Amino acid sequence: MASLEITSNVVKIDSEIENVFSFYSDFNKIGNFVSAARQLGIINQLPEEMSEFTKQVKDVRWTTNECVITLEKLGDMNIKIVEKEHPKLIKFSTSGQLPIEITIWIQLLQNGPYDTRMRLTFHSDMNMMLKMMLKGKIEKGINQLAEAMAKIPYSLLSSMPAVENPDLFV
Repeated sequence: MASLEITSNVVKIDSEIENVFSFYSDFNKIGNFVSAARQLGIINQLPEEMSEFTKQVKDVRWTTNECVITLEKLGDMNIKIVEKEHPKLIKFSTSGQLPIEITIWIQLLQNGPYDTRMRLTFHSDMNMMLKMMLKGKIEKGINQLAEAMAKIPYSLLSSMPAVENPDLFV
């Protein structure tokens, strides 16, 4: 097995670190945001690679610390929050029917008022052939994800109540 670790570029978020940390440390808040984005059609404006992934999603269920995404061809992908270091680190790990396990962590740094810096780190152990095939795509994807996350209005979302499992596919 070969270890693959990719770190995104550092991105600037125009929000307080507490709002960003609070959002990503609770799947209820993330799920509600995704549900609202889907209902408003914002999901349809994602980059092509990300919209291809969302087309594969058949069901999503979550609690505060765990999310289960059912994918068309892969089955269930479980994502758990496995570590939190308030307010600077949230670590997620996958399990389930995926061929590899993935760990992604969000690192946050308050750089000033309404200036939070964030970077994402992707880690997985996989065979060398898979690593060579996926490395470039994962590098591109992790940077696109970081840039998309930087555009979310966390300050506005901080007042949004968290509701467990609204229907994402209304």
